[in-house]
Amino acid sequence: MSAKHFLIISVCALIAASLQMIGLIRYAGRLPNDWIGILLYVVTIIAFLLAALYYFGKWRRESPD
Repeated sequence: MSAKHFLIISVCALIAASLQMIGLIRYAGRLPNDWIGILLYVVTIIAFLLAALYYFGKWRRESPD
């Protein structure tokens, strides 16, 4: 993959994490006692953020200066 692809994946993962955060806020407001559902949202947000950081790092390493 080229460096441009890594940047695109990183931005998409960041957008996905942001949308999950919005979903978490709405979900927690409607079902505040569903700790399993809230935990699943938190885990997916962390996974998307880690993926975004990983691919951003790959983009920085492979992009020409």
